[in-house]
Amino acid sequence: MADLNLGHLISKFVNYQSLNIQKQQVANKSTQSSFAPTTQNSVNIKSTPLSAQQTSNMTNIDQSAYVKDMMNLPKNLNELLYILQKNITLAQFNQRFANQIAMQRNSLSQTQAQILAQLQGLSLTEAQNLLLTGNKAVLNQLQNSIRNLSISSNGLINLSEIASMIQANGKDAMTKLITAMANSAKLGINDLSQLKDTAKLINASIAAASQNDSAQTMKLLMLLYLPWLPLQEGVGFDLEIETGENNKESDSILIITITTLNYGNVKATLILENSNSIQVNIECVKEFPKDELLMRIENDEKHYSMESVVSFESSSQTTINEKQEKPQAKINMSNTNQINPYLLLMSHTLIRHVIEIDKNTSKGVISHMD
Repeated sequence: MADLNLGHLISKFVNYQSLNIQKQQVANKSTQSSFAPTTQNSVNIKSTPLSAQQTSNMTNIDQSAYVKDMMNLPKNLNELLYILQKNITLAQFNQRFANQIAMQRNSLSQTQAQILAQLQGLSLTEAQNLLLTGNKAVLNQLQNSIRNLSISSNGLINLSEIASMIQANGKDAMTKLITAMANSAKLGINDLSQLKDTAKLINASIAAASQNDSAQTMKLLMLLYLPWLPLQEGVGFDLEIETGENNKESDSILIITITTLNYGNVKATLILENSNSIQVNIECVKEFPKDELLMRIENDEKHYSMESVVSFESSSQTTINEKQEKPQAKINMSNTNQINPYLLLMSHTLIRHVIEIDKNTSKGVISHMD
């Protein structure tokens, strides 16, 4: 597995806007190889692969969520943790979401209910345009339903269970992809490169999960849920997981080192204080935009019901490695199969936002926060 670069494979699949795909399939529902994504607002619809022609038209973010959907995995990490803790299937989770939306409709005015219904069937661009007319509160209500999930701080996440889930779901996804490629060939579609790349990615995920190694599973989990990070295609991202001694104290600590292009190393020590509270100490150069990172962390905390105390200290680093070609991250964790869900969420939040801030700096963007 040393020569298997999961980060490089996953970075190819960084964009899948399920609402756009759903709208497209409605217009093409007579096509046998159409695809109905298993998203929170498409309940009880069996997922089948897109044709090669459809995948060739997808953007990178579209393809990322397509991969997770093919593997029957929820699109957000907190949703995955919720499903694991509640011991329910994705279909059951989707039904709970649908019921919650139905209850919301009953509490809304007729106009708001109509807007909410329209938002669930519109493309992202159309929804954003609608919001500009003054209906942001309605979308916030929908987003809160999707992301505000009651995750138990005492329900540790078993990495072996995640490995088993990825193996089983990955094999099902491969069956669907093989069928899609066969059907596309019968239709005379010769360019199967997107479907083959998707199959390669899923096969790599199955191979990594089959090792049932806590570090490898942690790496795979992070990579699967970092593709929606807007990295430029081809830039890539390297992630390394190191395991140390296994003792009670180290189970509550994660050390994350992120190597950026513009700010050198950003080192974060995560300590689980109690329940859902994380103490975060970040060592970075003084030029790093600390206020922006704090705003981003606080925004995620609202959705994750997570609390944190974040402190900064100046790094002694004085020079940036100009030969650094792509961002990297390393997580140091104890050699254990169980991890606190909030340590997972916070590590994911930090890696995502630090690299996103670094990318924005390279593009001359000071902040993407409203």
